[in-house]
Amino acid sequence: MGWVIVIMVGFLISGCQKEDPCNCEVPRACCRGLVPECAACEEGLTVEAWLKKTCPNGEKDAYYGGWDETNQKSIWVCDTVEREKVQITE
Repeated sequence: MGWVIVIMVGFLISGCQKEDPCNCEVPRACCRGLVPECAACEEGLTVEAWLKKTCPNGEKDAYYGGWDETNQKSIWVCDTVEREKVQITE
């Protein structure tokens, strides 16, 4: 009789078997800043790939230059000098 109780408690503790987990892609959370890192993320690209696409003449960096009302897109100004990277630590 004791083993029946142990088995029943085991079933209660284990719960119901769950279906297979979703094999779907989780959407990427991108920053919304007007910087190359955020723009690259929004397009699903690395910063290097985004710079090659946005600045095809080999520039190393870009900065936001405004909004093009006619084409409804951001204007990026390409620059040959790379910005200084700042490391934020505690």
